[in-house]
Amino acid sequence: MNTHCLIPLIATIAYIPLFIVLIFNRPWQRQHKLFAWFLAAAMLWSLTDFLFRSDFLMQDKLLLAKVTLCFFVWGAVQLHYFLFSFYGDFRFPSAYVLMAMLFALVLTRIPESIAIDNGVVPDYGIWIVPLALSLYVLLGRDIYFLWQKLSVLTDPAARNQLVYLLLGTSTLILFASSGLSLFGREFPISHVGSLLNAVILIYAVLKHRLLDMRFVLRQGLVFSTLAGLLLATFMLWLFLIHRGLGFEISFTSTFVAALLTAASAAGFWYQARHFLYRKVDQVFYRESYDYRVKLFDFVRHKISGVFSLQELGGELLPLLVKTLNCRQSYLLLSETGGGDFVALFAEPQEGGDSPLRIRQDSPIVERFRRENRYLNKEDLDILPEFRSLWGEEREKLRSLGIELFFPLVSRGNLIGILVLGKKQSGKYSLEDIDLAESITAEVAVSLEKEYLQEQLRKREEELSLINRLATIITSSLNIQEAYDAFIAELRKVVDVDWATIALIEGDEIYFQALSTEVGSAWQTGERIPLEGTATQRVTGDKKALVEPDLAQKRRFWTGEEYVKRGIRSIVYLPLLVKGEAIGSLIVASRQPSAYSPGQVRLLERLALQIAMQAENARLYGRAEQRARVDELTGLFNRRHFDERLKEEIDRHSRYSGMLSLVLLDLDNFKDYNDKLGHLAGDKLLGQVGRLIRRSFRSADLAFRYGGDEFAILLPQSSADDAFIVAERVRGRIAIEMGGQQVPITASLGLASWPSDGITPDGIVNAADKALYYAKRTGGNRTYVVSRMLPSLAEPVASEANAEKEALNTIYALAATIEARDKYTYGHSRKVGNYAVALAEALDLPSERVAIISTAALLHDIGKIGIPDEVLNKTGKLDDEEWELIKSHPKLSANIVGHVPSLTSCLPAILHHQERWDGTGYPSGLEGEAIPLEARILAVADAFDAMTSSRPYRGPLSYREAVEELKRSAGSQFDPKLVEAFLPIALSTVPEELGVGQNSGSHKAGS
Repeated sequence: MNTHCLIPLIATIAYIPLFIVLIFNRPWQRQHKLFAWFLAAAMLWSLTDFLFRSDFLMQDKLLLAKVTLCFFVWGAVQLHYFLFSFYGDFRFPSAYVLMAMLFALVLTRIPESIAIDNGVVPDYGIWIVPLALSLYVLLGRDIYFLWQKLSVLTDPAARNQLVYLLLGTSTLILFASSGLSLFGREFPISHVGSLLNAVILIYAVLKHRLLDMRFVLRQGLVFSTLAGLLLATFMLWLFLIHRGLGFEISFTSTFVAALLTAASAAGFWYQARHFLYRKVDQVFYRESYDYRVKLFDFVRHKISGVFSLQELGGELLPLLVKTLNCRQSYLLLSETGGGDFVALFAEPQEGGDSPLRIRQDSPIVERFRRENRYLNKEDLDILPEFRSLWGEEREKLRSLGIELFFPLVSRGNLIGILVLGKKQSGKYSLEDIDLAESITAEVAVSLEKEYLQEQLRKREEELSLINRLATIITSSLNIQEAYDAFIAELRKVVDVDWATIALIEGDEIYFQALSTEVGSAWQTGERIPLEGTATQRVTGDKKALVEPDLAQKRRFWTGEEYVKRGIRSIVYLPLLVKGEAIGSLIVASRQPSAYSPGQVRLLERLALQIAMQAENARLYGRAEQRARVDELTGLFNRRHFDERLKEEIDRHSRYSGMLSLVLLDLDNFKDYNDKLGHLAGDKLLGQVGRLIRRSFRSADLAFRYGGDEFAILLPQSSADDAFIVAERVRGRIAIEMGGQQVPITASLGLASWPSDGITPDGIVNAADKALYYAKRTGGNRTYVVSRMLPSLAEPVASEANAEKEALNTIYALAATIEARDKYTYGHSRKVGNYAVALAEALDLPSERVAIISTAALLHDIGKIGIPDEVLNKTGKLDDEEWELIKSHPKLSANIVGHVPSLTSCLPAILHHQERWDGTGYPSGLEGEAIPLEARILAVADAFDAMTSSRPYRGPLSYREAVEELKRSAGSQFDPKLVEAFLPIALSTVPEELGVGQNSGSHKAGS
């Protein structure tokens, strides 16, 4: 018996501890059972091959050869089913059918003969080829499908396990193929491959955390190089001893060479080892090597010198992203008070979108609190515990391409979550996982320390903010006066586009103070029904309520109004005074999910601070209200009328819109007093006051103007809308008071700002004229001053004075319009100069030249009704803003039309924005249907506008403006007028043509 036959015997014995390891790893899964069958087949193959090659059973060698081959085939088939369990589902056992066919082939055809001269050597013959090909195809198919699965797997541990399976199977196939050669049949080295495969596979199946294959390769490369160096050093010393000193190679010389090698190794081993590690790492990690070194240096040395959370996160994430070569990374930390986990740091840094957030009750957080182990995206998709993950949260993670989650745990507490996106190329390896886990473990304590210090600093800032805001809100008993400053300070820490203090009064909500950047459906002082509002809910529950995205879900009827104005998220906070709810503080933003739990808690503390001030302001307001209210009628008094009229005119001047005023006087009231007495008259005035209050909107205001006169202010109401309200009041008085012993009716006069009057006195005088005429024509009727003939407005004797007063007001208003805008300052004067020059060039009579001069001065007076933010907007106007701009010629004409001496200017003012081709406004006149004065004014206005600065562009050069006039002749302007105006335009050019900035292509016009 030769020593070669000991190889299968050693393999057989070596399988025994593998079986023992497998047996003690319970409970078994299907893969464990399949691997056990493979081990049994491999052991029996090695055992029968030992018997075949030994001196035992010499007369049965052919039978033993066939049995050995059958066990080999069985082992290959069992290996196939074991590998198949990693990528497929067991259905029809086709491989066992193949095994039966190969058994038949072995039993009938293989081997052809056995040679026993120099050991037992089988001759398989030609029939070994189909057997080998069948097994190659079977296992090659397994390798192919395992490789396919490896390319789509993202879990690093599962990928690493497949790499080991592929390595083991490839090793077995490589060694088993040697059995087809003569050398392999003489020396049974195929058993070495089978044993190596078994060791690799049992490691891959049973080990929960495999060594990364790249780590194994790096370690093997380093240690094999070191072993080669040691061997070379040993051979060098042996050569020097033999050749240099003349010693023969013997045990003594070999021992001395070994001692010298050991002494040499003691000197260079440490340096060589570190040198080799560095060089091998540079080869494997390539461009990420330097970042890896910097990362470990920061974590192990520099982190102790970090003094802020911002510095720690800002240094850590960029290095981690570069080291792992991933697309993005997020560091999520818990909000104050154990709230949600929010991405405080991101690499690369993001802007605009809401930050990544994982809710505190998320199954991800629950998992990390139970188990300090990473998660991958496949876990979220497969494991049942993550089915309860919020759809919005899951979609956010999917859209960001998140691959891995790592908990940061310090002293048993979850303080943060490290989130990694996809790699720039390839997939994460197990070594990447080990690196991320080691980094999170090392920085957790430092991160917790800096995070707690950061939270302490934020708490101090919040307390300081609360104190400042409390000081601001208590600075005045009129809470609206301090509210804008309060909100401006609040915006430094919270996103606020709309905010109000809403107090409960009976079954209504009263808006005590309001601040808005987006407009509002309600105004300060307005009331709306309490039923079905969030204020009703939070005052009942006495806790805050957040609606994170009104575009997705609205719980209250007021939500529709918020959405119309672009509001997306809103928080309602109860205002509590001595445990009783008096209303709510409402804060809203145009951004979805704008308010974190920490910010809501801050707002709750603010609500507690301002609740008492809101109540004090309400009590003060009630006292002040009594001072402003006429006790007899319950309406506001004359002093408050004067205040509110001025305030409303100022507000409408700032935000645009029309304001209407109705003056009401009772008919026959003197006779009523004389016949029934003053007590009856006072009672009737009270009834009229109540009737008026029931006849208009909550935003409208009613006043007792004096005696039996009343006034009604209607904000944001045109003359037509106000006329409907006035007629409603008149009709109700006629119906309810007409049955008195002395029938009582009412006469009403109506005027609107700014078309009927610019100043408070002007609009009151206009309404008073309409009221006077209603009384003079029989009473019990409503007159609108703008619809009255001038001859009817007042006696002729007073017309000259009224016209002079109106004329002075209009010219003063024109000067005011130019002074409020630096871009159009002097515009009307320059337009007048150009227009007069053009009119004189056309040889127009002096009377028409004077009309054109006056019209040029007043042509833009209607812009008093357009807000500054529209006139000075730098971007493109939307449809609503463009309609406002197009309304200014009509409004200019309406204002100027109240002065009889200026009526001749109306055609030029009204039509100066018409175009020669009929596409202008307001009437769309075409060609010579446009008044000549208006055509002249259009050319002059456009030329000055083009050569002047505007908010949305710089000025054109004079040459460019002239060329634009030429291009627009026949489309926008009268071509004959352009031809006549060109010499005038060129005569105004400075010494060098081209003065001004060219801002690109501009359309002629203002």
